[in-house]
Order: sequence, then structure tokens, then C-alpha cells
Amino acid sequence: MTNNTVQQMLIDFNKEFTKIVLPDDAVTVVRPQAGLLKSLRENDVPIIKVCPPQANADMFFDVLKDVAGIVVKHKPDLEGDINKILSALPAAAEARELFVMQAFTPGTNLLESFNEELSPESLGFILNHVVKPFMKQYARKVSTFFAPEQWLKGACPVCGGKPTLALLEKEEGKRYLYCGMCEARWRFQRLGCPYCSSNESRFFSVEGMEQYRVYYCDNCHGYIKTLNEAMMFDSSNLDLFWEDINTVHLDLLALQEGYVNQPVEITAAQPTS
Repeated sequence: MTNNTVQQMLIDFNKEFTKIVLPDDAVTVVRPQAGLLKSLRENDVPIIKVCPPQANADMFFDVLKDVAGIVVKHKPDLEGDINKILSALPAAAEARELFVMQAFTPGTNLLESFNEELSPESLGFILNHVVKPFMKQYARKVSTFFAPEQWLKGACPVCGGKPTLALLEKEEGKRYLYCGMCEARWRFQRLGCPYCSSNESRFFSVEGMEQYRVYYCDNCHGYIKTLNEAMMFDSSNLDLFWEDINTVHLDLLALQEGYVNQPVEITAAQPTS
């Protein structure tokens, strides 16, 4: 499968995926006490650790079915895996509630919730896409719980995930990191690797796409795509989700050179792109 084919498949998949819209009450949040929020900031703890999203279980399983249909349509080779996952999902209300709660608990191994062997890759793929719209709503609801200009960490202040993209804003050239799971954005130091904090990193770019750079680190072998807003013709409708999807060929180039983009670990199985 060529790089262009992979990219077009992802674009087509995500065009359908982004049509999934949740009602405002899909996720509820209980605001922590002010002292606890202060402690989170001082100890570099993401909000999800102490204030997890409470997702509506019925909506979660509705979205799961929708995502499963989209996955099978665009990746028919996964139909057997997806059908096996769907048939193994809990049926009882209490078990479904527990399953959803665990899906939003970092470090939980959801594979252990099933009584049969399932593909970790397929389970991770589908669950991460199911979780994502809920996490996006969650990030919006907790946006006042942290100061994005002051976080300055390599991990997401909301879900603790690693960034998938960086943005150099055009006014002052500040660098912001973007979480591919919950779509939170926060400020980071202008230079250096967000994964291992090394101050040494290099970059490459592709001719004709000079607004993008891929910074890579020889210390941890991580990489991060970076968009220079000042080099964009029009950034008024900038959408970092689509910037991430539309530059997947840069991911493939970095992967071919032995570098890896740090995954967001939210669900049980290892997430895949």
C-alpha cells in the first residue's frame, strides 16, 4: 500500500468519523476542589487522574457501533475482528457501566474484561476512536481547570497523552503542543524534545511543504510534526485535527527512518494510527 493510498484512506475514514456528534450531556464532570487543582499543577498530574470523565454508557455503545461500521467499511479486512469484538461486549447494564468507566481510566487493561481472545490491535483501534469524541468534549469541559500558557510539560494536561503535533503561532512564535486524543492545546518551550526533554533535536521538511517540519530526537527516537503558522497563506480556519491527518505522509517518512511518534495511552489495547 503506497503512502498516498494510506493517506487517502485515513482522510476518507475520518471524514465519516468526524460526522459523529455527541450531545452536550454525553460527558459529565465534577469539578475538583481548588486545592486539588493546585496540587495537580504543582505535581504535573493530568486532570483525568483525579477528575475522570463520566461518559453516558448508552451513548458510548451507540458510538461504538457507529465506529465499528465505519471501520469495516474502510478496512474490510478487519471485519472478522470487529464482529468478534462486538459479540464479546458486555450485555448487562452494570457490566456495561463498568466497561465504560474502565475505558476512561488510564492504565486499565480492557482486554481482561473479555472472556475470549481478541486482537489487541483491532480492539485498540476501535476503542480509541470511540473514546476520542468523548475525550474531546471532556477537554472542553475541563478547559478552565488548567492554564495552557503555564503547563509547559511534554504530556497533555487533560489526559496525560503525548502530543501528536506542534504549532508555532505566527504572532510571537510560541510553540504549542496538540493532543491527538482529546485535542487539548498547551504551550511548550520553543526548542527541545517533548518526549524526553532533550534540548537537542533536528528536523527535516519536504519540498513544496515548507510550512511543515518534522523534528526528530536521536536521544529517544521520537518525532513530532510541526506547523509554522506564519508560513501559511490563510490560517483563519486552522484545524489541527485535520492538519495531523493531512500530513500522515510525514509520519510515514519519519517511521521509515526509525523514529516513532509517542502513542496516546487511554484505552486498554495499544492504540494504532
